[in-house]
Amino acid sequence: MERREFNRLCSGLMAGAASLHLNASVSAASSQPPYPISQLLYDDGSPVTLNSLERGVAYIFGYPYVTTPCFLVRLHRASPARGSWPGGLDEDQSVVAFSAICSHKMSHPAKPISHIAYRDEPISFYDAKGAKQTRDGIISCCSERSVYDPSSAGDVLAGPASVPLAAIALANDENGNIRATGSFGDDQYERFLTKFGFRLSMEYGVTDIRARSGQTCQVTRADTFSAQQVLC
Repeated sequence: MERREFNRLCSGLMAGAASLHLNASVSAASSQPPYPISQLLYDDGSPVTLNSLERGVAYIFGYPYVTTPCFLVRLHRASPARGSWPGGLDEDQSVVAFSAICSHKMSHPAKPISHIAYRDEPISFYDAKGAKQTRDGIISCCSERSVYDPSSAGDVLAGPASVPLAAIALANDENGNIRATGSFGDDQYERFLTKFGFRLSMEYGVTDIRARSGQTCQVTRADTFSAQQVLC
C-alpha cells in the first residue's frame, strides 16, 4: 500500500472514530432528563415571591431531586453573575439558591439535625492562609468548618471543601413568583443519593429517592426544617 493511500485510510478511520464518539456523547447527554422547572411554594401553599422574602432569612427546598436540600435566601448584598452562574434574582441580584449539601463530606440539613446553615450574623473563621476572618451572610458547615460565600457563586472561603456549592438557577414571572430552573457547578447529588439513600427514603417517606422535583417545591424556613441546628 502506498504511503498516500495509507495516510488517507488512517485519516478516514480517525474521523469515523471521532464521529462515533461524538454521537455516543450526544446520545448519552440526551438520555439525561432535563432539570425540572419547579415553582416554589411555602408550607401553606402560597407562592414564594420576590416581595415575600425577608432579607437574611434562609429557607430549605428539595431540588432537583425531592431529597436533595437547597438553601434559598435574600442576601444583604448582590450576588453578580460569573461564568456559568447566572447570578442572583431581582434587580439587586440578592435572591440566591444553592445546594445545601457540603462539597466536602456531604453534610446537609436533615430533619432531625443540621450541621450546615446560612449565617446572617457575623461569624469568625480561618481562611486557607490561616488568617482570621469575620464575615456575615455566609454558609457555614460545622461538621469540618467549611465556609462558603453565597454572594460569590458559592465560593469556598475556608475549610477542607475543595469546590463551591452547586448553584441553583432561579427565575420569576411578571408577578414575582419564583421558580427553580437548573443547577450549575460541581454538584454532589449522585454521591449524596448513593450514600444516604436508605435514610433519605425513610426520612422523606418516598420509595424513589431519585424522583425529580415536580411542578412545585415545598419551601420551609431553615430554622424549622431541622429539629436541631448545630451552629459554630
